[in-house]
Amino acid sequence: HNPPHTTVQDNNNNRRKLEQDEVEYFVGAYCSESGSAIHLGVFTDDTCSQFADENGGASTYMSLTYGKTLPYADTTMIGTECMSCKEPADANQNNENDQADEDEVKESCEQLYEQSGKCEYGLNIQYPNNYGCNFMEGIKIVRKNGTIVSGPGSKNTAASVFIGLFACSFVLLGGYAYYLKTKLDRAKVNLVSEE
Repeated sequence: HNPPHTTVQDNNNNRRKLEQDEVEYFVGAYCSESGSAIHLGVFTDDTCSQFADENGGASTYMSLTYGKTLPYADTTMIGTECMSCKEPADANQNNENDQADEDEVKESCEQLYEQSGKCEYGLNIQYPNNYGCNFMEGIKIVRKNGTIVSGPGSKNTAASVFIGLFACSFVLLGGYAYYLKTKLDRAKVNLVSEE
């Protein structure tokens, strides 16, 4: 919260009162522009869709916390390292958790997989879950060199239509130009023969 009346000092060392409305701020996660990182930001709405400032809310956070920086404003919250899902052989390493079943998969990995969107197309299982296939095909992956890779089979229909129209127009205009050139050549031949 900002207090309704704040006293500030301007460049001329004159004191003036600055009236400010009370504003609520919200902290939430958001995806970077490239989609390859998740950051924390400060927002002015509870749906975390309007940044509090042009720096993703980092400047607002710094002014509200008297100079503290917003964690994960510049670095991603999610690491790129993988974790093992294999259950340890020694039950004590897992604090006796998840020993009731016979599998060798950690319970946290089982739960994560159960709750995640899936595209099990092509897997040799009895009831494949393919509800996430369309979403996953639309995801754009950013490689370390900065190139964007789209999911398989994604096409830009509008671009294909424009390419087709351009190619047809080029062929038709070329044919028309050849027709006009031939007509002019015949007219020159007729003029020469009349002389």
